[in-house]
Amino acid sequence: MLKLNRLLIFIYLILCFYVSPLQAAGKSTWHKFAGYEMGYGTYRFEEKLDHKIVFPVASITAGLAHRRFSYVLNVSGSLSDAGISEEEQTGHGSRRDIDLTVGYQISKKISAFIGYKDGVSKLTVLHRDPTATDAIAGGNEEYKQQGLYSGVNINWAFKNAGKLAFSVAYAQLDADNTFVADEIYDSNISDAFEFDDVNGSSNTGSSSGFSYTLNYTIPIKGSLLFRTRLKINRYQQDISGQSFDRGIMGDINYEFKDITESSTMLLVGVTTVF
Repeated sequence: MLKLNRLLIFIYLILCFYVSPLQAAGKSTWHKFAGYEMGYGTYRFEEKLDHKIVFPVASITAGLAHRRFSYVLNVSGSLSDAGISEEEQTGHGSRRDIDLTVGYQISKKISAFIGYKDGVSKLTVLHRDPTATDAIAGGNEEYKQQGLYSGVNINWAFKNAGKLAFSVAYAQLDADNTFVADEIYDSNISDAFEFDDVNGSSNTGSSSGFSYTLNYTIPIKGSLLFRTRLKINRYQQDISGQSFDRGIMGDINYEFKDITESSTMLLVGVTTVF
């Protein structure tokens, strides 16, 4: 219900942004733009993965601009799976993000924006020794985030040398996770319950943090632009739920705070305005 409410609020804000310029615009021109970029991305979930995973990524952007307003849809994701090699597990993983953003140009250099994100990381893991009595043979993990973000963008235009832009955004997201534990937890023989012991899909939480984007664009020919972009996301989650405890032959309640999750993308590509 919380996710639905946030989405409805965002749709309402879009309508407010959308209707206002139309009422005052008359027959003013709408500009359309689209872009495609490729590059490399990284993903790190320090409490679950011993190292960051790296994969090739692609990003597709489509949008409308009208006077001071812009409406942008961006879909990005891994082109192939990244390999995972942990102390006790192997596997592969992927990432996908959908962002819908509405922006307003405050001045020539500064604009503000709000947006809605739907992102998910998927991992398939296998235990190196599935015959071990305390091992979980393997399974599929998912880390989902949905929610709103807002931020500001600052740009600098250079005569005959393109444009440099920097943006920072704060996100407040709902998190829904499915984990595969390194091994079956047994309170009779194990130490205190740790994050690696979480197993199953009864894991909900909230995720918040900042994203930073630095991009550079320069005209190539006509309405075609070259663009390179670096984007960094860094969020922290509070995660709670239930997981199986062999020691009591039932579920154990847990809560972990400030679990860090981060990702980066470095992209190059082209954008056309028409």
